[in-house]
Amino acid sequence: MTASVLPRPRAFRLRGLTWLVWRQNRAAFWIGLAVALVVAVYAAVRHQQVVAAIDEQHLDECRGKAKASGECLKKIVSFGTEYQFPMRRPLQVMAFLPLVYGLFLGGPQLAQELESGTYRMVCAQSVPRVRWFAAKLAVPVAMTVVVSGTLALAMTWWWHPVADVMGGQFPWYEWYPFNGIGPVVVGQSLLLLLIGVTLGLLLRRTVAAMGATLAVGAGVLVGLDWLRGHLLPTVTVNAQHTTEPPAPDGAWLMADGPLSPSDARVSDVNSCYSTSDVRTCLTDHGRTGHWAEFHPTSHLWPLQWAETGLCLLLAGALAALCIWRVRHRLT
Repeated sequence: MTASVLPRPRAFRLRGLTWLVWRQNRAAFWIGLAVALVVAVYAAVRHQQVVAAIDEQHLDECRGKAKASGECLKKIVSFGTEYQFPMRRPLQVMAFLPLVYGLFLGGPQLAQELESGTYRMVCAQSVPRVRWFAAKLAVPVAMTVVVSGTLALAMTWWWHPVADVMGGQFPWYEWYPFNGIGPVVVGQSLLLLLIGVTLGLLLRRTVAAMGATLAVGAGVLVGLDWLRGHLLPTVTVNAQHTTEPPAPDGAWLMADGPLSPSDARVSDVNSCYSTSDVRTCLTDHGRTGHWAEFHPTSHLWPLQWAETGLCLLLAGALAALCIWRVRHRLT
């Protein structure tokens, strides 16, 4: 009686068109992944240094105070000089990472083959045009998610303990660090990648597609920055007997103004702010309180995911447009 031999499971291997597209893009992927891993190691080391400094300098009692004073202020200023300043440049670079994907990976992805006409040879080998486009898109999308996701995780890990200590002195809602941490890095990168792919498909010239991607992509990033504060409802607070916006430490103040004794919103009296007793002057003019609309610090990650979802929705719409054009208009 002979024992049956189970067949060995086949190792996963890319084949056909997907393998070809991988071959065309693998150098960019390995370079990007190597850079991401180096950044991740550096960020992990810096994270440990920050955590140790917080413990050694007893900064827990100063944690998150936007208006720290006395000894806490000295500690936070010294801590920021040593640990916040070095991360500013990397966070600023991260904010422009999506443009890199759009400009150098998305723009040339289809434009090169359309400009040279080599796509006709691929499609002549019994390969449907939509399948060719799917392979050309799937590989760079996977590369973008892996590399940008690794970088975003590393920078978030480094940023978090520093921001936790500095609070409002290192605002989470500014263009950096917001654009350099969290899932929004991946969402913006995918959106800029699809903008580049779409413009390459429409313009069919590599240099023109890259230039248009740079211009359109920069405009989209500016638009997202403007739109960000409106992606979630703000928190509104009214407070009497104060001239300051009643917003908590670290909140992203969107709007504020004076209140009447009946909690009605009224116009400000600018002339009062040049007097020696501002509060008395405002009270005499019937301005007895203040209102504020703001995003508290708890809105950081909901805003991140809301913007990421918007970017993925727009990227999906661009992908659908490309599929339609490849199917009906590509010649």
